[in-house]
Amino acid sequence: MSALLVEPRVKPSVSARAARRTSWLSTFLLLLGAVYCLGPVLWVVMAATKSRSELFSTFTFLPGSGLLANLSELSAYRDGVYWLWMLNSGLYAGVGALLSAAVSAVSGYALAKYSFPGRGAVFTVILAGVLMPPITLAVPQYLLLAKVDLAGSYWSVLLPSILSPYGIYLARVYAAAAVPDEVLEAARVDGARDLRLFTSIALPMMRPGLVTIFLFQFVAIWNNFLLPY
Repeated sequence: MSALLVEPRVKPSVSARAARRTSWLSTFLLLLGAVYCLGPVLWVVMAATKSRSELFSTFTFLPGSGLLANLSELSAYRDGVYWLWMLNSGLYAGVGALLSAAVSAVSGYALAKYSFPGRGAVFTVILAGVLMPPITLAVPQYLLLAKVDLAGSYWSVLLPSILSPYGIYLARVYAAAAVPDEVLEAARVDGARDLRLFTSIALPMMRPGLVTIFLFQFVAIWNNFLLPY
């Protein structure tokens, strides 16, 4: 009788075993891609710890003994101007990406959840801005900023970085998919105003998309050499 009460062992189906193999294969391919991408980064970090003589005479991924000397030489270059360059890059990329994500969030939410005259035309212009190569705007941006005496200032780099057509496009698509109209209507019935709707309801739902926009814009500003130059 007790033997009849024991549940039979269920063997995994063929589809479950195939899915498990596919999962392991996907994980292996992702790890292989991570090693391929992070290998050069590790090489650069290890190379920074080596002296000139150790750079080509030791194993590539082993640390050297010249880190402190390299940092001292780097800090002495032009009275430490390298650290000012790093501070400027961090300021441009961090503050610019944060402001760009905020503007993209407001603009994308408005385009996705509000109906107003010219909404389609505005979105078409934004799409055209996505297709526009940023390098073509370098000279016009410089001339405009020079006219208002902002050339050579921090604002001359931050202001063009704040407005990102691609970020607004992503925020609009994400807001349309992640913020249900029914939730907004229920909040309006409860008496929530537009600002409260955005800050308390829409913004938390859009947070994963805004993090993506921030990272995209951070990398774009960090790699933009021409505009600060």
